[in-house]
Amino acid sequence: MNDLRVSDRDREAVVSRLGAAAGEGRLSIAELGDRSGQAYAAKTYGELEALVADLPPAEREHPSPVVDYTGPTLSLLALAGGVVWMPLFPHFDFGALPAVVGVVFGVFGIRASAHAICRAVSVLGLVGGSIGVVLQVAWIALHVLSYAHDSIF
Repeated sequence: MNDLRVSDRDREAVVSRLGAAAGEGRLSIAELGDRSGQAYAAKTYGELEALVADLPPAEREHPSPVVDYTGPTLSLLALAGGVVWMPLFPHFDFGALPAVVGVVFGVFGIRASAHAICRAVSVLGLVGGSIGVVLQVAWIALHVLSYAHDSIF
C-alpha cells in the first residue's frame, strides 16, 4: 500500500494532522512548514506516512450524536392534519385538504419513526385523515347527487 498514489484529500489530511501536532507543541513552525511542503509534494502513501511516523496516532474526535427529529415531526404533522379537518368540515368547501395532509404525513411518520409513541400518533393522524377524506368524498357525492336530482326533476 505504500506505493499507491495519494489524492489531494490524503495530502490535506496529513497537513491537518501536522498542524494539530504543531498546535500541541510537537513540531516547531519551521518543521510544520517543511513537512507541509513535503506532504503537498508527496505522490505515494509511503511518503506521507514518513512525515507523521514520529507523531502519536491521531486522536479521533467523538462526534456529538445526531438527533433525528423527522419521525416525531411527521407524527405531529399527521395528527394535526388528521384533526384540523374536523372543525373545518362544515365551513370549508375543501375540508379534505388537511385530511389528506394527515394521511400523507401519517404514512411518512409511520415509516420514519421506530418509536412506538410516534408511530401511534402517526396512526391517529392517518386514521383521522382517512375519516376526513371519506366524509369529504361522501359530502361531495351527496351534493352532486342532489344537484343531479334537482336538475332532472
